[in-house]
Amino acid sequence: MAACSQALALLGGVIGAGFASGREILHFFAAHGRQAPAAIAAACLALGALCLRLPALMRRYGASTLMELCRIRLGARFGSLCAALFLSLCALTGAAMLTACAELGALVLPMHGAYLLSLFGTLILAAALSGLGLFGVALPGALLLMTLPVLLIHLLALPAGEACFLPAMAPDLPVRALSDGIAYGALSAAQLAGLLSRLCQQDARTSRHAALLFTLLFGCMLFLGTQVCRRHLPAIVHQPLPFVYLSRSLGAGHVPVALCMYAAALSTLCAMLHALMQALPPGAQGACLAALCCLMPAFVGFDALIVHGYPLLGALCAGLLAALCLPVCQKASMSEI
Repeated sequence: MAACSQALALLGGVIGAGFASGREILHFFAAHGRQAPAAIAAACLALGALCLRLPALMRRYGASTLMELCRIRLGARFGSLCAALFLSLCALTGAAMLTACAELGALVLPMHGAYLLSLFGTLILAAALSGLGLFGVALPGALLLMTLPVLLIHLLALPAGEACFLPAMAPDLPVRALSDGIAYGALSAAQLAGLLSRLCQQDARTSRHAALLFTLLFGCMLFLGTQVCRRHLPAIVHQPLPFVYLSRSLGAGHVPVALCMYAAALSTLCAMLHALMQALPPGAQGACLAALCCLMPAFVGFDALIVHGYPLLGALCAGLLAALCLPVCQKASMSEI
């Protein structure tokens, strides 16, 4: 049961609005055509390996939080800087998901002030769930696991439509699919770094089972979403929100995909808030500070956060996570010189 809760919390933390809308799946996986399975396998292997490696390192060095591990492995000053970057990524990701929930609320709720009502209502709900601990974080992940596959299966069953010519592209190489998959896996692991510290609080067997179950669930979701994108690729290749575009043919408007995207964004927001709470003072004070960390960047807007802030900070944290998980840490190497 503990492994299932951990896996659902991790699943909710990595599947956000970009995944549920099909945008990330189209860009990183379906665009590679026949090489898409190689990209999926690379992403799952990279994500699974990092999810196993980071808790094992924390257990070996006796670190209870990601911040402590960064200071032990990378030195006091550089480790503190790295820990701050990981927390900034959590705050930025949480802000992006919060604005996504607000945008969805403004789209679905036919009332004045729906954006602000959805913004603050979602933040209060996510803070309350995060305050319940791992169980509260796992609840939106369980909701996502029940809703997103149903939507993807319905989209997969839609007629493929008329064939058309795709833009002229050079034949895709396996190395490009593998590199995109590894990059996506590393970015996802960096996003989950603050939440992965909870795995080290379990015994090694439970932690390992949680990481493997999470990787399996994530791989199944990714494979199903990629199949949907590949089936309808001519129709969605230029669409910014592929699954939203396809959902028009379901006969229920945007409601099904909007609910799935909301569940995805809420689950990621809860995971990011929970990760921030682990690094802040316990109790109501830490919960309020974590909520403010996600609320303040949210006023910048969803597009600005996703287009400009998240890619740069995410890539930087992915590189730092890889360095953190190397067999020889920087602090030890420098002390031997």
